[in-house]
Amino acid sequence: MIDEISFKRAKNKDAESFYKLLEPIKDRLYRTAFMYMKNEDDALDCVHDSIVKAIQSIDSLREPQYFNTWITRITINTCKDNLRKSKNTISQDTVEFEGILAHNDGDIEENVDLHRALDNLKDDEKELIAMRYMEDMSIKDIAKTVHSPMGK
Repeated sequence: MIDEISFKRAKNKDAESFYKLLEPIKDRLYRTAFMYMKNEDDALDCVHDSIVKAIQSIDSLREPQYFNTWITRITINTCKDNLRKSKNTISQDTVEFEGILAHNDGDIEENVDLHRALDNLKDDEKELIAMRYMEDMSIKDIAKTVHSPMGK
């Protein structure tokens, strides 16, 4: 639940209040960015750029309960923009391997398979996976975010 007082203060450009809103979800934003960027440095750059964009445009957000969804959407769009801008010449397998080693999340073979499976998804499918399993959003909130009826 978003603290409405912190939200109002953040809208008035109070940096400390904005940080209070961001603190509980910063790891989820990173995981979402990493899913798209596939390496730590690019993911961190995207999260940073997303936070800057969010600070600059927080006035456009009317309802505090949508803060997490709103900043997640900004992060996803920032990742997509960065991917479009840079057509990396590094092979995808090398980037996957570096990302897996950087996070050392257990069985390497399972992680490689997971990353390959995610790579085979369309961008909109990746977004849905990120919102549901990385952001722990409900189906109802996801439907609102993507402007689609539930169950479709």
